Amino acid sequence: MVEESQSHGENTDSRDPGEAPRASDASMEAVPSPAATAHQHEEIIGRRLLNRLAESERLEAKHKRLGNLRLLCVGLGLAGLWWIETYADTFTWPTVALLLAAFIASVRAFQKIESTRHYMMFATMLYSDPALGRRGRRTRKDQTAEALDLPDDHPFARDVDIFESGGLFDWVTIATTREGMNQLADMLSRPVEAEEIKLRQAVIQELETQVDLREQVYVAGARHLPYVRTEHMLQWADAEGPSVPHWLASTCAGLALATCVAAVFFGASPTVPTSLPLVACLLAEFVLYRGWVKKLNLPSMNAELLHLDFTSLTQLLGILEKQDFKAERLRELVSVLHPKGQSATDRIRRFRRLIGLFEARRNQFVAIFGPLVLYQTQLALAMERWRTANRSHLPKWIHAVARFEAYSSLACFAFEHESAVFPEILEGKPVLRAKDLSHPLIREGAIPNDVEMDAVRPVLVVSGANKAGKSTLLRTIGVNLALAHAGAPVRASSFTMSPMEMIASIRTVDSLEKGESRFSAELKRIQLMLESMRDGKSTLVLIDELFGGTNSFDRFTGAVALSEFILGHDTSLAVLSTHDRHITHWSEENRDRIHNVHFLDVFDNGEMTFDYKLREGPAQRGNAVELMKAAGIPIPDSIPTAQG
Repeated sequence: MVEESQSHGENTDSRDPGEAPRASDASMEAVPSPAATAHQHEEIIGRRLLNRLAESERLEAKHKRLGNLRLLCVGLGLAGLWWIETYADTFTWPTVALLLAAFIASVRAFQKIESTRHYMMFATMLYSDPALGRRGRRTRKDQTAEALDLPDDHPFARDVDIFESGGLFDWVTIATTREGMNQLADMLSRPVEAEEIKLRQAVIQELETQVDLREQVYVAGARHLPYVRTEHMLQWADAEGPSVPHWLASTCAGLALATCVAAVFFGASPTVPTSLPLVACLLAEFVLYRGWVKKLNLPSMNAELLHLDFTSLTQLLGILEKQDFKAERLRELVSVLHPKGQSATDRIRRFRRLIGLFEARRNQFVAIFGPLVLYQTQLALAMERWRTANRSHLPKWIHAVARFEAYSSLACFAFEHESAVFPEILEGKPVLRAKDLSHPLIREGAIPNDVEMDAVRPVLVVSGANKAGKSTLLRTIGVNLALAHAGAPVRASSFTMSPMEMIASIRTVDSLEKGESRFSAELKRIQLMLESMRDGKSTLVLIDELFGGTNSFDRFTGAVALSEFILGHDTSLAVLSTHDRHITHWSEENRDRIHNVHFLDVFDNGEMTFDYKLREGPAQRGNAVELMKAAGIPIPDSIPTAQG
C-alpha cells in the first residue's frame, strides 16, 4: 500500500504571496518506483484527490472558526480599551499598540490559511478528472486544442485524435502558459529524429514519478489566471519603443530631488525668496514634461496589464531554479535561468515591485503629490530600462517554463497510464511493430491488436464491415506514433519503430466553403505523401476508405498504382483501409509484399456485434445490406448481393 509522508518538497518562498503551502500544511502521498504494481498509480491519484479535498474543507472550517474568534476578540478588545481609557488612561497607547499588533498577526494568519486552501482547491483540479476517468480534464475553453493556431492542412494532426475537442491534446495537457500549450502541440505534431526521441524519453522517465513537482508547477501557473498569457509577454518584450535620451532619467531624478528640497525649505520658512526655487523647479518639470515626457509612449507602461502573468511566471521559474535534474534536456532548460549569475526570479521580482509602484499612481495621495516629483515618469523609465536589459532573456525564461510544462504533461500521461511502454527506437529501414496496441483515449474496454510492418511487407491493407474498427485502428496507430515521437510511452505491451513522417487521410470530407469534394481533399493528402516519399523521407501513410469518393474501377486502378509506388520506395510504410473486394483480392495475390488483415462482424437475429480483433486475410463479407434492412429499406431476397 501507499504510505503517507509529511515531506512536501514544495516551493515556499515567502517573498511571493500565494505560493505552495509548507510541508506541515498537507500530507503528501509517497510515489513508488516505475516498477509499481498495476493500478497503484491510480490509487495514488485517488488518495491525493481525497487528501486535497479533505484539507480544503478543513481549512475552510478553520477559516470560519478563526473569523468568529476574531470578531469576538475585536469586541472584547474595544471594550477593554474603553475601560483602560476610562480608568487607567496611562496604558491607553500601549494597549492600542498591542491590539494593532494582534490585528496584523490575525490578518497574516488568515492570509496563510486562505493561500493554502486556495492551493488545495487548484490541486484537486489536477486529480479530479483522471480519478473519475474523464477525458478533456484540467482545461478551459481557451486552453483546449481548439484554441491553438494550427494549420488546417496539417498532414495528420486533425486526423488521428490529437487536436479535435476531447482529443489527445486535451487529455494530456496540464500546461498553464500559452507557450506551454504551443510547445506540447509542437511535440505531438512534429516528428523528430531518433536521438531527440531518446533524449525526450529520458526526460519523461525522470519526471514520471515526480508528482509533487508536477502539482507545484500546475498550481503555480493556474491559481492567478485561466492561463499565463506568454504570447502577450513576448510581444511586449519585443515591442519597439521610442528612443529615450540618456540624460532624461537622471534629469527627472535630479529635478524631483531639487523639488523636494525646495519644498522642505519653503515649508520651514514660507516666504517669497524661499518660494522662488520651488517655483523654478516646478516650472522646469513642466517644461520637461511638455517637451519630452508627454511625447513618450513607452511599451513598459503597458506592463501593468501583465502583472499577474509576471507573478505566475516568477513562481514557475522559482520552482524550476531549485531543481537538480539529471536528464540532459532538463539541465539545458535550467541553465538559462541564471543569466550573469543572477536568478531570473530575482530579476522579475524587482520588475514586479516597479509595476506595483506604477499601479500606485492611482492612489489619492500619489495622484496629488506624484506629479510634483515626476512619479509616473520615473517609474516608466525604470521599467523601460528593465525591459531593455532583459528583453533577450525573457523569451528564454518563458521557453524554459513552457518546455518543462510540455514535458510535465507527457510525464503525467505516463504516470496515469502505468501499463504503457516506452518505444524501442531503431534507425535505418522503416519499421513499425506493436503488440497489444490500443487507443490511449479509450480508457476501459479497449481491444488490443498486433500491428507489424517493415521494409519487406510495407503495406497493411485493412478490410471489414462498417463500424468494425478499421478507422479506429488507423487512428490508434497514428496517435501512438505521435506519442512516441514526443518521447512519451504508448498504449501497447511492446512497440518498436523507426522515426517517420506521418501523413493521414482519415477525416477528409467535402468542403462547401473551399468548393472541394472529399475525393479532391484526399488527392491533396496523397500528393503530400508522394512528395514526401520522392524526397526520400521515411513516411507512414494512413488512408481510410482508399479512394472512397470515386467509382469502383477508378478506385481499384488508383489503389494498385499507389500501392505499387509505395512498394517501390523502401523508405515508407502504409496502412490502407478499404471495402473494395477487388483491392483486397489483388493485395492477397501479392501477400509476399502486402499484409492483408480484416475485422469481422456477426449479425444474428437483427443484432450486430463486433469483437474488434484483427484477423489474417481479407474480409469475405460486408454488413451494409443487413444494416440497410435493419434501417427499414425493403431489399427483397431476389436481389443478388455480394455475399450471394
